[in-house]
Amino acid sequence: MTSQQVDDDVVVWFIAARDSRKVEQIEANPHASVTMTGDGSWVSLSGRAAVVDDLDTLRDLWSPRAEAWLPGGPEDPNAILVRVDVEGAEYWSSPDSRVATAISFVKAKLTGETADVGRHAVVEDV
Repeated sequence: MTSQQVDDDVVVWFIAARDSRKVEQIEANPHASVTMTGDGSWVSLSGRAAVVDDLDTLRDLWSPRAEAWLPGGPEDPNAILVRVDVEGAEYWSSPDSRVATAISFVKAKLTGETADVGRHAVVEDV
């Protein structure tokens, strides 16, 4: 799934297929982890997920990416929202490329020194 929006209230929204295994898993156990990457930065979010059946919000969040998986549009009866209320986060940011970061890991392994992977922080009780 690809995130559709991250609210100011630290809520991440996804569009999913109602009949997917992921929706089944969320309904059985709402504890969730979300990982995102981009341009040398990584973030890991933890929180509680819920399946939300709200056509107006689904229409607001609809995108061409969602249509690739659910060609019937937001009115597709199989389209559903997943809401993740974030409770904690951890991020890593590296000013270097992925290749440079990988080289830093290898160098650390060979020399026994700590890898220089940029900044890291943990945020709890978001």
